Amino acid sequence: MSDGLKQRIAGALVLGALGLIILPVLFDFADPLKIDRTSKLPAAPEIESVQVVKAERPAGVPKKSLFSAIFDIDNSKPATDSSEAPYGLSAEDLPKAWVLQVSSFETKKNADEFMNRLRKNDYKAFVKSAKVKNQTRYRVYVGPKIDKRRAVQDKSKIDAAFNTDSIVLKYAL
Repeated sequence: MSDGLKQRIAGALVLGALGLIILPVLFDFADPLKIDRTSKLPAAPEIESVQVVKAERPAGVPKKSLFSAIFDIDNSKPATDSSEAPYGLSAEDLPKAWVLQVSSFETKKNADEFMNRLRKNDYKAFVKSAKVKNQTRYRVYVGPKIDKRRAVQDKSKIDAAFNTDSIVLKYAL
């Protein structure tokens, strides 16, 4: 072997050794997806249980308060707003609900456009077709709402915003 070849081989070995030493220092070859699963939380502190004692009524305070004497709380009954139960299931085991019939159109295109206007204003609107005097009408509804009061509130808002006179109806499938 010639001297030049020996020097090249020695130089290559020296450069390789330097590369093995310097490359790990410059680059981090650890797995970037490795998750550290060791807990850094301190141990739970020791907590003593506390015994809660029921408060005793002072001797000068009467047992019945002034409110129960005035309003007769013991004999009172819950108030009912209407004769019809607002929630629950109907006779067909379907949920009782209310919808607003906002408008009625002769063409599906007009009904869909109005439905999209309602949806842009964050109302849950849908279109149903109905036969009226041998003509197909497309009715736009908002709802259903479980609470009739919410349907009435939406009615006043929709009537003012869209210049309509909507009708509150019982929801039927």
